[in-house]
Amino acid sequence: MKPVQIYAASLVALIYATTVIQADQMRRQSSGAAMVPAEVSVKIAGEPYEAKGQASCTHEPKASIYDVAAAMWTVRQESGDRSIQLTVWKPADGSPSMFSFAANGKKNVSVSTVRGGQVSGSGTVTLASSAKGGTFTIDAKTKAGEPVTGTIRCDAFTPAIAEGGN
Repeated sequence: MKPVQIYAASLVALIYATTVIQADQMRRQSSGAAMVPAEVSVKIAGEPYEAKGQASCTHEPKASIYDVAAAMWTVRQESGDRSIQLTVWKPADGSPSMFSFAANGKKNVSVSTVRGGQVSGSGTVTLASSAKGGTFTIDAKTKAGEPVTGTIRCDAFTPAIAEGGN
């Protein structure tokens, strides 16, 4: 074989091997957090948002946000064209918890009390742990003053999967 043919054959083999390895890695990667049974019972500006089924409920004991070390819990629940997302941060330094909440459906609202980010609205979210899961109790108001109240229960929390960042 001529040097050009050897180079071309090597290049083809390298491309093939890279493609096979990438395809294998894509098959093995998780499609996201595990789904667990959950129940949502929230009122948004007086409108009920009820859902019972599967949700992504995660917990990371050693996370951080805006350089604040904190434990983090997340809930993501989707049902048709409706969705709710809640992230709660409990700072390790004992300062007050922070949260971000968003709901999309009949009414689209968001509330964020995360210091260091864009604060929008106000309120509190508490977590009552039970077995492997827990229930979040929300008492908040949007920036426009619309009340957001209710509970979100997760049967279990799975480990959080790191996204972005370094």
